Amino acid sequence: MNSPALKSSNKYKTKLLIVDDNSNNRAALSYWLQEENYEILHANDGISALKITETFIPDIILLDYNLPGMDGVEVCQKIRSNPKLPFIPVIMTTSFAPEANIMALEQGADEFIIMPIMPSELKSRIKAMLRLKKAVSESTELIKENKKLQELDKIKSNFVSKVSHELKTPLQSILGYTDILKEGLQGELNYQQKLMIKQIRDAGDQLLNLITQLLDVEKIEKGELEISSEVFSIQTLFNYLSQVINPMAIKKQVTLNFVLEDKDIELMSDKNIVQRILLNIISNSIKFSKENTKIFISAKEAKDNCIEFKIIDDGKGISKSNIAYIFDKFWQEDDSITRNYGGVGIGLALVKKLVVLLGGQIFVDSKPNKGSTFRVLLSKELNNYLPVSMENLQVVV
Repeated sequence: MNSPALKSSNKYKTKLLIVDDNSNNRAALSYWLQEENYEILHANDGISALKITETFIPDIILLDYNLPGMDGVEVCQKIRSNPKLPFIPVIMTTSFAPEANIMALEQGADEFIIMPIMPSELKSRIKAMLRLKKAVSESTELIKENKKLQELDKIKSNFVSKVSHELKTPLQSILGYTDILKEGLQGELNYQQKLMIKQIRDAGDQLLNLITQLLDVEKIEKGELEISSEVFSIQTLFNYLSQVINPMAIKKQVTLNFVLEDKDIELMSDKNIVQRILLNIISNSIKFSKENTKIFISAKEAKDNCIEFKIIDDGKGISKSNIAYIFDKFWQEDDSITRNYGGVGIGLALVKKLVVLLGGQIFVDSKPNKGSTFRVLLSKELNNYLPVSMENLQVVV
């Protein structure tokens, strides 16, 4: 007959199920454990035990190995195979030879006790299993939460992707008509009109760049961004970067210093991707630099047949607690970043993904109000991928 040995109170009590066909054993176990204030239920056979678990989900089970009809091993198997039940530690008990413990443990038991046992040892074993249950439960909850976050991130990414696709076509039309007006094809413009058209074009280019970055992140995550390979000189690369990014630096009153130790260095990689990696980092450095400061961009040959690019700025820097997040999508250190500097936190996320795509490594060293140093290591030959750590990313604080 099944009956609770202790009544539940408002405060949560650990639920314990004792399964044993010997009433004296059940009584002895309950007596030893009564001072622990557990809520205890009894079952005298396997079928009764399984029926109890349909309504009373125990936190731990003391299960006799030698039950009549359905033995302890079979009961344990059925408990483990029930998808409706959470993880429940099972301590198998027996007064017979210990050879049975191997089979019991193989079939899902978490602990095996040879009876008789000292009450103090029994209590210690139960507490150890309850600690195991707590750890498993916490881990399971973390996995569930992580899965939810992944699903939310997927929904957000899909939404951003759809919006970006919908915006790109009309934006390109706007930019096209802006160019027609700028060239005076619909009539000569005065100085003020030309200035306004330029502002429209600049804002449109900025928005188009953001949309392109968002779409490229999506392509990379889906494995759809194609890579090409060609040989090009670092000097030519630096000339291009200087031409493209200097207007932004001049507007911010920031000086760009390109330093190349060996003008004959060449790289066999995806030229367009390398350009975008460096342009994103440099533009980010310009954005967060003060007026009348300098940014140094250098390249040199490094070990393992690599090229090391380094970008050093005197900008606002990044706090130690936040430095590990700067490559996350849509991450900003605080809301004032968007208000004061613009952007949505996608540039460095794209940089990381592009570096990984080329089999490279990216490092950052930064301190608040002391600027940042970004280092990008790329193999001199695209097909020679670097030996990299998890996600090809290392962050140096």
